[in-house]
Amino acid sequence: KYFSVGYPDPQFIQFVLGGHEKNESIFERYGETEEDRRATLISHSLRHLQNTELFRLGVADTIITKRYNRRSVAQSYEYDHRSLAEELDRIEMPLDVEVILGEKASLVAKMIHAGKASGPVVDAFKRIQLTEGDDAAFQYLRGEADGFHSIPFGHCLNSFTVDPCPKNLECFAGCKHLTATNLPKNREYLLKLEERLSVALETIQSRTSKSIGRQNQIQHAESRLVAVRKLLATPDNHQVFPNGEDFSKRRPERSIFDD
Repeated sequence: KYFSVGYPDPQFIQFVLGGHEKNESIFERYGETEEDRRATLISHSLRHLQNTELFRLGVADTIITKRYNRRSVAQSYEYDHRSLAEELDRIEMPLDVEVILGEKASLVAKMIHAGKASGPVVDAFKRIQLTEGDDAAFQYLRGEADGFHSIPFGHCLNSFTVDPCPKNLECFAGCKHLTATNLPKNREYLLKLEERLSVALETIQSRTSKSIGRQNQIQHAESRLVAVRKLLATPDNHQVFPNGEDFSKRRPERSIFDD
């Protein structure tokens, strides 16, 4: 079997891999299933793949940078697509520090070291480290170790040892502890949530009622939709609401049944 006849110049290769809608690709010609026939491949993606695999195999970043003729090591890290778990696993900490911190606090320390965490806890850790030294900073982190939560929206570095989350993990309500991850599963969940909120808002707005309840529903749906879209637009490892509220410090309203 053959696909075509001619010299394999760059344009030809792009057509073969599915880079042009009007030209039949090699996947369309020989794909066994419908899903196979829809496949495409961007040749530049192979460069990203090799870059990531070299990092995964432990090749020095200076060698990777030279391999791709880049001007700085930082450029190589822009094309590093390893998972967060893989990246953190390669960060080594002194054994005595890991023993003192424990598993969860060590994970948070590695995230801070790798620049993969932000928020009030991280700011406090860095401030203590700068003014009082590493020991005091690690002791602080040890006390806040339970403050790392992986949630469907991203990461939360707030401690709920005494009281549960006051927003029931509705982080997109404007909580300053929320950090974006842009992980595929997180983005998939947020896109579904965005669609549901959009549909809910359209449904509410289509009603003719002028009641206060309707206005409250519209306001609630609009605010949540804006927040979800802001979360989707926030870069990786950045706070979504840096000027947001720290709900963990808000005192619950007293009830008439309280003493």
